Parts: sequence; structure tokens; C-alpha cells
Amino acid sequence: MLEELNKKAKNVGLHVADAKKPKLYTIRKVKNGKLVAKNVTGDDAMQIIKKYK
Repeated sequence: MLEELNKKAKNVGLHVADAKKPKLYTIRKVKNGKLVAKNVTGDDAMQIIKKYK
């Protein structure tokens, strides 16, 4: 799941990483490292990535 999210996020300038809590993700901008979303599920992460396109 994480690899798929990262492939799609890379195209829009985002990076997805595992959060401290299991099965949750954190999304940051690649350019400056600013936090976009924290502790989101995989489905929510996909929606955020699509919104940034």
C-alpha cells in the first residue's frame, strides 16, 4: 500500500510515510517538507493525492 501511494504521490510532489500508529500514513511536500496530512488512512491519502493534481 505504501509503495503504491508513494508512486502516485511522487508525481504531484508529495511523499507518503508510515505514521507512528499502525495502518496510518503521513503526507508531506517533497519541496519543503511541510506537513500536508497526518494520521490518515490509505483511502484518505489517495483522495488528498488526487486533490493536489
